[in-house]
Amino acid sequence: MVRLRRSTTAAAPRATSWAALVAALFVAFGIAALAQEYGGSDAGPAGDAVPASAGVYTEEQADLGRAAYERSCMGCHGPELAGAFGPALAPLDPWAYRGASVDRLFSFMRSAMPFDAPGSLDDETYAAILAYVLSRNGYPAGPEPLPAVAEALAAFVLDEPPVADDD
Repeated sequence: MVRLRRSTTAAAPRATSWAALVAALFVAFGIAALAQEYGGSDAGPAGDAVPASAGVYTEEQADLGRAAYERSCMGCHGPELAGAFGPALAPLDPWAYRGASVDRLFSFMRSAMPFDAPGSLDDETYAAILAYVLSRNGYPAGPEPLPAVAEALAAFVLDEPPVADDD
């Protein structure tokens, strides 16, 4: 009688896939925990907050942010901000950020990003990257640059981005 043995080589890729999934979940939950801990003001935006859809950054600032994003963020969030090792930044998670003040996202970026060197960029660079992220989420540019101070950013709220006209 011939006895068939189960191949152990097929189990190795399956185990690797599970290990990768578990590692990705730990990273995702870790980032979510950091976002809650370092997410800026819990009080939310003031009643007279300016919506981001009013144009809270300049095109020049977003262009600078794109270059900084490519150097410091693209490795985790991907070239299209759709996520890779890190979560998608375009679109931003509406459950996490819609209705929140812009300082919440800025404070999280400053305290926890880039993943391999948190806090290593200057505040102007974080503000420029945030301007680029806002631009990629459909928020329009305006006449004034996004401030690089969390307290000033508390005056802006992440509302629904405007829908582009297809005329």
